[in-house]
Amino acid sequence: MYGETSGMLRDTLGELLRQHRIQHRIGGPGLHTVPETTTIAERAAIGEQIARYRHGVLTWCHQAMRATSPGSRSDPAGELRYRLDRTLAGVQVPLPTLDELTTEQAFPMVDLWRQAARACALGEHDFDAGVGYGRLSKAQSLTVVHDAADVVRALVSLDRRYAGMPDWQALTEPGRLGRAAATCATWSGNREPDYTVDRRGWHPTPTLVEQPPAPGVEGVLQAQHNLLIHLIKFPDAQNLRVVLDSQRIVSLETAARLTGSDDPQAARWERRTETYERLVHQTRDLGGLYGKGGPAAGQGALAAMRAEKLPADALADSSQLRRLTRTSAGIDERICTAIELGIKERLYFHRVDIAAVENDHGELVTPPRREWQPVTGPVQTELLATVRQALRPAPIDHQPPESAAQNRRDFEAAINHRPGDPGPGLTG
Repeated sequence: MYGETSGMLRDTLGELLRQHRIQHRIGGPGLHTVPETTTIAERAAIGEQIARYRHGVLTWCHQAMRATSPGSRSDPAGELRYRLDRTLAGVQVPLPTLDELTTEQAFPMVDLWRQAARACALGEHDFDAGVGYGRLSKAQSLTVVHDAADVVRALVSLDRRYAGMPDWQALTEPGRLGRAAATCATWSGNREPDYTVDRRGWHPTPTLVEQPPAPGVEGVLQAQHNLLIHLIKFPDAQNLRVVLDSQRIVSLETAARLTGSDDPQAARWERRTETYERLVHQTRDLGGLYGKGGPAAGQGALAAMRAEKLPADALADSSQLRRLTRTSAGIDERICTAIELGIKERLYFHRVDIAAVENDHGELVTPPRREWQPVTGPVQTELLATVRQALRPAPIDHQPPESAAQNRRDFEAAINHRPGDPGPGLTG
């Protein structure tokens, strides 16, 4: 997530900002009581490595600005983006290699730079997974802009501090870059931040649970989890009906084990049971051969079978009940998406009786004539209304991580830190 990668970046840069006597920290002169342990050439090589790590952090800042504030230099964000363009264009330093990102460094200060660059390498995925222009609110975009501006301010401050290292590669036009970052940080900081952006970004792709079924509620959770993953693929009408009936049974059995308890979730599961009963009834004449859904139907049947075998006190663990509720809400969301898509794209059809002149062929009973028609227009059923009004989960009100604001306050304090100031992680 964006909050994890950017928080890791702020933590490591904050620690670097509180460190002084740079030469001494890489084995050079600094204290008369501590001898030198590295040569000038070795310290120059360490400086080159730090420059590569710094280049990775600068690249992350540039990506953050481009992802959240595309446009001209008409505002402070545009000016900072322009200055980052010039800085990166003037840097003749490659990005750190994979070995440099994954191998722990001998000097703690250099390893902090490695951790910062590693956080940025991981954080690059966030900008293609929800942290980007058009997918964030204005407040969320400005929060990312402010984060990037503060990181640039930190890099400019560290650039001045490291100027005494042998053959140190200074930033291009650090004064203009620093002023642009400070102006942008002030401009974006005047708005109310929205730290819910920390919940956005890249998440690990869920995988199927292949291990043998666990007893009790864990077995139901395994099947529901696998069903949720399989519902990524569009199900045909027959398999959709199997999935709907499986969720009716899971809801019914869950509600039965909560009825009479003080758990407020009992009413929710009863409503879910009624909704799926209606959906099973409303899809009895639904047809459509396009799609797959066999694995989803199989996992749904397993979930229903295991739910029926649960003991009466199986849901006494509130954490398991929350997991089951969360997974089931995801299943509801994907079923809604599948049904709406199937109706919109005419992948699902409804079987209807049609009026026709019947010829007398001598049969005692003449069955009604039927045909398949799209689930729209004259044959519009209550299916779509049930899906939209009763089944679709309410939007989740995401709350920012508890440490989001404090992490940024600590980083702001580190940027303004001076030798002798008290502060977290003070190392002298």
